[in-house]
Amino acid sequence: MSDEQQPVSFVRDTKSYVQNQQLGQATSQIQYVSQGHCLIIGDPVKALEIAAPLDNTHITIVDVDASLERVEKQLTDDGVAVFKVPSLALTGYLGAYKAIVPGNRAAGVADFDLAVSVYRESGYFDLVLDLSQAPLLSMRLAPFGYFYATTDEAAREAVESLSELTGEFEKPRYFSYNSKVCAHSRSELDGCNRCIDVCTTNAITSDGEGIKVDPFLCQGCGSCATVCPSGAMTYAYPRPNDAIDRTREALSEHQADTVLLHTERQQEAIDDCQLDEQTLPMLVEEVTAFGADYWLSLLAGPANNIVVLLDSPADDPNRLAVESQLSWVNPLLAAMGITESPISVASSENLVEVLQQVRQPKTSTPNEGRDEGLQTFLENLVPKDFTTHGDKRQTLRMAIDVLSEQLQPKEAVVNLPAHAPFGRIKVDTDACTLCMACVSTCPAKALLDGQDTPALRFVEANCLQCGLCEQACPESAISLTAQYTWDSIEARKIETLHEEEPFHCIRCHTAFTTKAMIDTMSSKLAGHWMFQDEKAQRRLKLCGDCRVKDMFEEESGGIDVHRPPS
Repeated sequence: MSDEQQPVSFVRDTKSYVQNQQLGQATSQIQYVSQGHCLIIGDPVKALEIAAPLDNTHITIVDVDASLERVEKQLTDDGVAVFKVPSLALTGYLGAYKAIVPGNRAAGVADFDLAVSVYRESGYFDLVLDLSQAPLLSMRLAPFGYFYATTDEAAREAVESLSELTGEFEKPRYFSYNSKVCAHSRSELDGCNRCIDVCTTNAITSDGEGIKVDPFLCQGCGSCATVCPSGAMTYAYPRPNDAIDRTREALSEHQADTVLLHTERQQEAIDDCQLDEQTLPMLVEEVTAFGADYWLSLLAGPANNIVVLLDSPADDPNRLAVESQLSWVNPLLAAMGITESPISVASSENLVEVLQQVRQPKTSTPNEGRDEGLQTFLENLVPKDFTTHGDKRQTLRMAIDVLSEQLQPKEAVVNLPAHAPFGRIKVDTDACTLCMACVSTCPAKALLDGQDTPALRFVEANCLQCGLCEQACPESAISLTAQYTWDSIEARKIETLHEEEPFHCIRCHTAFTTKAMIDTMSSKLAGHWMFQDEKAQRRLKLCGDCRVKDMFEEESGGIDVHRPPS
């Protein structure tokens, strides 16, 4: 890489990121406070040997032995507290680790708090060195301040790092969350779990109707924002619209057409690679925070290629998040004639080969109605800039609109993989009773009621394919179909999926349900002992107010609902 071609960076130190507004809005900060007291888990003899460089007054040792029946405690000659416990539950993060020996409520044995027992004023341990055979914290990416070591060499390296983790530390709050558009849950029904499934730190958990993110556990990989179909979870370091705008400016400034996303960990590979003038290296916190909305916005102008430098194993959730996005973006592009994907995933080992492939001439499949001269892939597209103020769904649709208007797909609709964030629903009108349970659970206003008319209506552009409507339907009348309709006007139309004549109360003649609902209820209750007489069957055809009036008029002695008639 030449001296003139330095990478454009999105990585900023904490202070400058808070104060400098040039590259976008500031993000809030998360602060850790550590007094350096370390809990060491493992054999006491080995633990004391490994911890020799540390201050004895800042060490507590715990040995987990399942054969024990109670907690045992002793002090070494140097005053180090050593515990032997039957089990241990560890939670927390730098400066706030909780170590609890679970009690037995049935036997009246309370939980035993190790930090309290060694008179930690904060009630927490600050650091953890885990020397046990299996890590107590099993998440793929451990919290700050937790070190798991299986060899003496790794343990000594961990001790060196532990000695530096005393004081106050800050990091950005990497995410923003908007619960109003979250599709995780409604009415205790499960919907979208993509962010929970992809989180490598266990920072994201279910929280009733939405999700909860522990900012102290979050380490900013950004995959949750990448896979989120609604934009409820967004990356805040930098924000998506800032990243798109900054990259566009940099591409124009350097007259480049290829974006190479990489992190500081891969800087050596970038330095060793002879990048051509058309390739722009972009230094970012995490490449997995840049997903389909970023890619497609840049391909709409002015980028022709995007290379994601990702060094991680095949089963890494962050890699899988990128691949899951590509699995529906590539069919979308292919339907527009872009049969060779302009988005590549490279590793430090094969970066040179991938960049050489990127520079190979590419052709697109000519679609009907397209100028035959437009055979040179994305180079001939007219770049278009647009802004959607950080709205992920609108950003995606506008980017796709820009591409499809010029590349002219053959078919009106393209089918996509089941996990794609676009699509429609199918309704079995014979089974649907228009109960509107699906409408009440839809988080995106893709499903609408008929207001004054018993009807189910649908807006395809809003559908997230989260599955909440499918879960909510008591008649199993709804199924999902992942697809994309190119005509944005058509996709935004309000479409009637099912409509029926209203059923009127047989007493006051007010419309209160549909004939299908009355038939379904009558059928389901036909065998119930409370609905064997004509009066009870008749009440099913009364609105709520008239039903109450009828009961008082016809059943002056009340209805015994506790015992079936003999």
